[in-house]
Order: sequence, then C-alpha cells, then structure tokens
Amino acid sequence: MAFQRALEEIVTKKMVEDYCQKYTGDYIELLRDFEIKKRKCGIRNDSNPMITLKVPVTFADECENTLGKDLTTLTNQSRFSNHFFWKSDKVRIDLPTFEGFFQPACDKIVKHISELFKSPNVKSVKKILMVGGFSESRLLQDAIRKAFPDCQVIVPQEAGLAVLRGAVVFGYNPKAIESRFAQYSYGIGTNVEFDPNKHRESKKKVIDGKEYCTDVFDRHVKKREELITGEIQSRESYSPLTQQQKQVGFKIYHTKDDETPLYIDGCENIGSFSVPVPKGEEKDRSVTVELSFGDTELTAKATVVKTGDITLGVFDLPEDEKVKKYYQLS
Repeated sequence: MAFQRALEEIVTKKMVEDYCQKYTGDYIELLRDFEIKKRKCGIRNDSNPMITLKVPVTFADECENTLGKDLTTLTNQSRFSNHFFWKSDKVRIDLPTFEGFFQPACDKIVKHISELFKSPNVKSVKKILMVGGFSESRLLQDAIRKAFPDCQVIVPQEAGLAVLRGAVVFGYNPKAIESRFAQYSYGIGTNVEFDPNKHRESKKKVIDGKEYCTDVFDRHVKKREELITGEIQSRESYSPLTQQQKQVGFKIYHTKDDETPLYIDGCENIGSFSVPVPKGEEKDRSVTVELSFGDTELTAKATVVKTGDITLGVFDLPEDEKVKKYYQLS
C-alpha cells in the first residue's frame, strides 16, 4: 500500500513493523480510516483541499520513544515536507498527495480491464459495473470512464456493499453463480510420440523401443474459458505406454500464461492420482479423464474404458479461482 510505504519513508520501515506488532488494533484503525477516506478521491473542494486522518496517540508516542523525534520533525526531513501536517491525534494530507497514493492502483485496474477486453468472450460488452469500496472513488470512476469512453460505467448505490450482498446471496443459493471464466489454463502432464521437428531433444525418452516426448502439457481448459459450475469441461483419452504397466498416473497442472505451454516446465502441480488398468492389449486399456469445476475444487474423473471402473481425484483450486462464499470473506 502506497500510504504505508509513505509512513515507512517518514518513520522507517522497522518502526512501522514494530508498531503493527505492538499495537495491532490501533494500526488497523489507522488503515481503516484511510480506506474510508479514499472514497473522497477525485472530489475537488477548493475550500478544503486537505484530507484529515485520525492517528492513534500511540503512534506519535511510539515514534518519539523509538526515534527520539516527533512526527513533524521526521516529516520535514522527508520528501513529504509541506504535504503531511501532524497535529495531536490527526494528520492532514494535501489532496494531490493523497490521490497520488491511489494512482498506481487505478492504473493497474485499467490495465487489467484492458486485458479482459482483449478476450473474444467480452468484446461485445458495452457496460462496466463498478462494485467494492474503491468504486465509490471519483478518481477511479474518472479513470475508468476516460480509458473506456465507449462503455457505460455504472456505479450502484452502496457499491461497497455489493460484493458482500452477492456473497450472502451465493451462500444461500450456490446456483446464483452459474459460470465464471478460468483464471488459469489446466492440463495433464503426459507423454506423446516424439517429433524431432516439434519437441526438444532433452525431452526424448525411449520406452520399450519407442521414442516418446515426456513432460508434455496436454491442455484441458484454456485460460479465460467459461467454466460452467458442476459440468464436465473436458474429456480426453490416455493409454498405458507398455503392456506391463499396471496403473496410469495423472498429474494435474495449471499455468497463468496466456499462451498454452508445450511442456509442464514452469507450470504448477496441483495434485496427482493413479488409475489401475487391466491386463490386455493397449486398445482395451485406455482411460478417459474428465475435468469439472466446483465452487472451490477441481474434480478429475478417470474411467477405464474396458471395465467402467471409476477413479476420482479432487484438488483445491488456486485461491483466485475459487468462488468466494459469504463465510470466506475477510
């Protein structure tokens, strides 16, 4: 947080960290007041071009006891001289400086939305609904309107409560969210017939006299693909590499790269499971793997074609892929 970094620049990072540990409640109150005041960003008031924050008395006392100087002296020795003004249990910050704390966040949000609009799934979208506490800031609203002039920007009343209300609705009715878009590409690490024109020589492995390319990322779900909750997203078939093989192992990987990787190198493994396979010819021993996404989990269902035996693998999704329930809010 830019405001926190400003405090660290004035009173040192160690002082802020020690204060947070010693007076956690007071520190949270300071940041909470800052979060509330951010909604005034972008609202020009020539008669009062300052933002006033409540500062716990313990902060000023701890600063003087630790550093031997008061907050005004320390501020005057920093680049925030003439921008921060301390008095008793308050600090006044000029509006341009205060708004500057949020400019990096605004830039990142605009960049993120721009990336989303590159997807064919949303190219026809002409409305942007802003929710969350920061959405009430005119600074962010103006940045969004300027960056996307062809879109209608909608800011509902009590935008800060919209996320909470949506989470409560979902808690009572999980079917309220029918689908979402994948934040990652998901696949299974596998071996395929080696192609010298396509595969790296270092990935070549000879198994039973046949050349294979190992560590291939076999994609099941592409990043930004729509995920229908509870429905099968993909279905692929795999076979043992040798007749002696008694089971087939599967490792599930994900990657946040926009382009689907050829290999699992750099991908994160989120789990693995093994499927027993019967003896016999290769064509009778194939295994079909299906992936489906729930609220917080990825389920892999492997079916042995010959016997119909089913093996399930259930894995936790990355945190930013999960559907947040009302009791998971922080």
